[in-house]
Amino acid sequence: MEPLSKSDVSAVYPPRYELNQETFSIAQGLIRDLWNERRLEHGLPPTDDRSSSCKFASLIARELFGGRLAGNEMHVFVLRDGAVLDLNEEQTDVLLLAEQAHHEIPKCIQHRDYRASLGTCMPRVRHWIKVAEERMPATARLDRALVVGLDECEALII
Repeated sequence: MEPLSKSDVSAVYPPRYELNQETFSIAQGLIRDLWNERRLEHGLPPTDDRSSSCKFASLIARELFGGRLAGNEMHVFVLRDGAVLDLNEEQTDVLLLAEQAHHEIPKCIQHRDYRASLGTCMPRVRHWIKVAEERMPATARLDRALVVGLDECEALII
């Protein structure tokens, strides 16, 4: 698996969906399901605890809600319009890190090994983005004009 490029790690993604309590909750549920799928593959039981899933959570949050990756040696999250977006903000590992959880050290996530680790997450992230598209309300999609059906377009023209 290829490491993410330095430019991809620092890229600011546009949002696909509105960020609100409903879409945030759906995204958190998505991470829970992704993490439990991975746990089962490793012979571990399912859990509601998503500790240690921050790479998946940040990559999915960036894809869904936009922003850029940020992080340090212990945690990765998304910065969106200068604000922290962290699907795992209430997880045990993040709470234990306290204010250090969202301390940005850019060279950490730019390091080749870190980028390689993020790259290994991408096949699963791509799959779960497709699942997210099924779970998210259509009205929350920001580019929904591009996916409107022909009948709806004709109705708008008339």
